[in-house]
Amino acid sequence: MYRKTLLASAVLSALATPSYAQEVQDEQEYIEEITVTAQMREQSVMDVPVTMDVISSEFLERTNIMELDELSRVLPNVQIQEQAVSLPSFNIRGVTDDTSSVSSTPRISVYQDGFDISKKTVSSVSLYDIARVEVLKGPQPTLFGVAAANGAISIHSQLPTDEKEMKVQLGYDTQSGKEAEFMFNSPINDNHSFRIAGLYREMDGIVENNACSDDSYYGNANMTDHLGNSVSCNSEDLQGVSVQAVRGTWKATYEQLEVIARASMEYNDQPGIAFKSGSIAPNGGDTSPYTAAEFSMGSELGIERTLQAYDLTINYDINNMLTLHADAYYKDVEVSEGFDADGSALRIQDAYFDNDATLNGGSVRLVYDSGDKLVGFIGASTSHDDSILPYYVMVDPFVRGTFDAVKAQLEATFDIPLDQNIATDASLEEIEALRAILVGSLFNADGTPISNDAFPDTIIQGPYIFEAELDINSYVAEVSYFVTDNINVTAGIRYIDETRYTKNTYTLDAGTFVFEGEGDFDDTLPRLAVSYDMNNNWNFYANYAKGRRSPVVNADASGVTVTKAEIVDSYDVGVKYQSANFTFTGAVFTYQYSDYQQSYTDAETLQSITVTVGDSTMSGIEGMATYQYSDTLSFTTSLGFLDAEFADETAEGTPFEYGGNKFRLAPEVSGAININKLVEMDNWLLDFNWLTSFQSKVYFESSNYPGLWQDTYSLTDVSMKVSKDNSPFAFELYVDNLLDKEYLIDAGNTGGGLGIPTFVRGMPRIAGVRLYYDF
Repeated sequence: MYRKTLLASAVLSALATPSYAQEVQDEQEYIEEITVTAQMREQSVMDVPVTMDVISSEFLERTNIMELDELSRVLPNVQIQEQAVSLPSFNIRGVTDDTSSVSSTPRISVYQDGFDISKKTVSSVSLYDIARVEVLKGPQPTLFGVAAANGAISIHSQLPTDEKEMKVQLGYDTQSGKEAEFMFNSPINDNHSFRIAGLYREMDGIVENNACSDDSYYGNANMTDHLGNSVSCNSEDLQGVSVQAVRGTWKATYEQLEVIARASMEYNDQPGIAFKSGSIAPNGGDTSPYTAAEFSMGSELGIERTLQAYDLTINYDINNMLTLHADAYYKDVEVSEGFDADGSALRIQDAYFDNDATLNGGSVRLVYDSGDKLVGFIGASTSHDDSILPYYVMVDPFVRGTFDAVKAQLEATFDIPLDQNIATDASLEEIEALRAILVGSLFNADGTPISNDAFPDTIIQGPYIFEAELDINSYVAEVSYFVTDNINVTAGIRYIDETRYTKNTYTLDAGTFVFEGEGDFDDTLPRLAVSYDMNNNWNFYANYAKGRRSPVVNADASGVTVTKAEIVDSYDVGVKYQSANFTFTGAVFTYQYSDYQQSYTDAETLQSITVTVGDSTMSGIEGMATYQYSDTLSFTTSLGFLDAEFADETAEGTPFEYGGNKFRLAPEVSGAININKLVEMDNWLLDFNWLTSFQSKVYFESSNYPGLWQDTYSLTDVSMKVSKDNSPFAFELYVDNLLDKEYLIDAGNTGGGLGIPTFVRGMPRIAGVRLYYDF
């Protein structure tokens, strides 16, 4: 009898390939069983009636994935955008978690070790010493709570074991990148053990910054920071990497009791995001995203984040059928970021913000398992989020005043919006012609930027202070019952009760103005799933779930407005197949959205405003397959098709501005192929790995604004790892983006709201070496 295993992700199967020195004795063990906890209990993935992908520790180690966005290369219909730790974007099946507001809730849950880290400034965590990553598709109301309106990403760290072991990994790459990773695990006695792991990564920026060169527009002139102080010029290259992270875990195990405690810290000091203008070129340069830039931010340009997390989990076996689970967590995050919002040397708009937040909460759950037909749980949870975000804007008043006046005149004359948030039928050529006139007004005939001695070089707008307190309580119950030996029915429901308070403080020339708003909301979210085990190889399932994105309380001079809750009805039908050396999973799905929420940044106050923009539908197909040809050769492929468009009309029947538009970050086709080959040469082992990923055209704005897209492209990574029998050392050579493909990971941004969009490039070809020591 074949062992049930993961078919919801062929990626997992490929990565469960035997380790380097292991020989498979039984062909039926080519693909090993993987246990997951997606349904709040340990199960084989074959038994989980949810479309999900699982990335195993073997795959993470073999491909050296250290960031979440690298995972999306191999997952069908999943896009993760991590241009910086301050504001990542997660997209599952075409719907993006795209808000920067401290008062709104993400659409997609991100969990680490069972605890919610969905908040934007917290969710970008490094992947080191990880056991697995589970990606669940579609709403997960009973499994992952209020933020899982469109899916969930659950990261599981390695737990302490009863064996003493240690690993060290060192690396260097062609971008002057340095990395070091370590893990030490040790038992203390028969009941206690601990594990400590850490990661250090530094890499120079990939976008050259010529702001302080002799050829720059302003030379080495000092800049004014957000507090009005004079600071030195900064020419640090942008789009780099900086991570210092450590995590300690203690585990105590007794006959009926298990206690797990963790403490972790992650510190980032990144050189900043290269939001390069596509309209205003550096002095003597061009507007290509792939060439040197010239940013006017001074020494405040960059991102600094400190993230501390502490959590405690207790599992107690009351008897053979009942288990009590309780947990609690506390997280503190501090982020400071300065960025050149217009992407040029001209100070049309530079921005700086601090974002401090504390998060705490806990949950309790009682799980019943009859050992036969019935499994279920009931639980309750509470969470509190307290955030404050002061925002400052620095502008050259003469340059910005000229920019605003000329822009308004051009838009009125030609009836073409330059704001990227407004859909338009104008051609890219027409828009670029207007931008050329607009940019031309900012320079003198000799090519120098305009100036006026009657105006100060810089004025500071703000602070605009955004504060929010979110209190969410929820109660959940779910039961799974085998109607027959082959048919299992799962039904669950979650009740949510939440209070949302927002406070916005604007410091303007006319004085300081405070606006507050509060709302109490509740809802009930169901889930229903049916699975059918036709035999030991085939499993079919269908599920329905209701997802919800919480209402948003907006408070400003016009009063308090409350955005409707976004509701999604999700339907999945899937199949899983497993044989000795072949796995396949496939799913057909459709979503129906009502009161879809869209966020934009107010040009005057920089407040993130969330509005209801209409209804939409989204459907697709996805599949993955792994063929384990032998114990030394495996192939894995994935393919996703997606049709994600806004409806032409709202639920009330009025025309919708974005009607017919594609969702942002939602390629119609995405796929990947991974080949892993082991070659034995005497007492040496060569491990070759090849990964090619592909995606079709993506839009970066829901308006589908002309020019703000990335055309179809593919990326290829290759590596070769060399190890010797009975040696603790291994050596690896790798090349990422082998063909040095130029591609964008974002476009538009704050500059697009101004009318001159900025562009963020992807990583170029990077080669490197790594040394491993395992003992």
